[in-house]
Amino acid sequence: MLHEFVEMVQDIHKIDSEIKELKSAEKAVQRCEKMGLKVSHNEEFHEKLSVKMDEAVQRKMSKLDEKSEQLDKIFRCLMSMSSEAPTSQNFEEDSELVSQHLSALKAFLRSDRSTSCPVLTLPVEQAVRRLLNNPI
Repeated sequence: MLHEFVEMVQDIHKIDSEIKELKSAEKAVQRCEKMGLKVSHNEEFHEKLSVKMDEAVQRKMSKLDEKSEQLDKIFRCLMSMSSEAPTSQNFEEDSELVSQHLSALKAFLRSDRSTSCPVLTLPVEQAVRRLLNNPI
C-alpha cells in the first residue's frame, strides 16, 4: 500500500507539471499572437493548436480525476486505521499528519488545480511507513 501511495503522489505531481507546461506553452503562443508574430503562416494552425492543447489539458485533468478516486480509497483505508486504538505513542500524531497531507491532496485534486500540488514530505512518508508497519 505504501508503494502504491508514493507512486500515486509522484504521478499526481508529474501530471500536474505536464498540465502547467501545456498551459504555459499555450500562453506563449497567445503572447506571440498579441505581438503580431505568427508560429505558422497557416491561419487555421493557431486555432488547431489551441484546440489540441486544450484537449491535451483535458486528458491530463481526467488522469488527475482518476488519481483522486484512488486517493479517496487510500484515504478511507488510512482513516479507518486511525479509528483503531493506538498501539504506539506516535500513532495519533502519524495519523493526523498523513490525514492532513491526504486532505491537502484531495483539496488540490478537487480544485481548479491552479495552485501547486502538495509535496510528499519525508515526515509524511515516514508516518505512512510507521502506520503501515504498525501491528493492529
